[in-house]
Amino acid sequence: MSNNINFQEVLNEFLKLREWTDELNVDPETSIISLNTEIQIEGQDGRLIIEANPESQIVDVFIYYSIMCRENKINELALLMNQIHHRWAFGRFEVYESGHIRWRQRYDFEGTKPTGLSIDRIVQPGWDAVGKFFDLIAAVALTKTTALQAIEEYDGQS
Repeated sequence: MSNNINFQEVLNEFLKLREWTDELNVDPETSIISLNTEIQIEGQDGRLIIEANPESQIVDVFIYYSIMCRENKINELALLMNQIHHRWAFGRFEVYESGHIRWRQRYDFEGTKPTGLSIDRIVQPGWDAVGKFFDLIAAVALTKTTALQAIEEYDGQS
């Protein structure tokens, strides 16, 4: 790699910018530097995970919902997420067979000089997306609301 990025320094700048006191973790085998912290999403607990890989210079951002999708609603929620992706350009929503729901985005910083503000600017759209679509995702994941009903409601409000 032509540009060595000190992701530990960058993530510490991000923590300072957010005025958070969380500790970073460094995996001794992979050298991946990560932040794993609780956040609030529309009044609900959630989890923000940032993983920075110094070798590939890629940063992955994950925001996990605290709610779990009911097993019989996973396919319906996947349909909703597909419709959301047509309307929202930042990151991707995912639902797993386990019912876990998350938003994710991957950034390649090769050849750049990221700062704490750079990380903030890639986390914020995820936070915005998770909050913006929280009620729709929760309705489809937990109630009888269908993906079509939820997206029609969203489009009607836009």
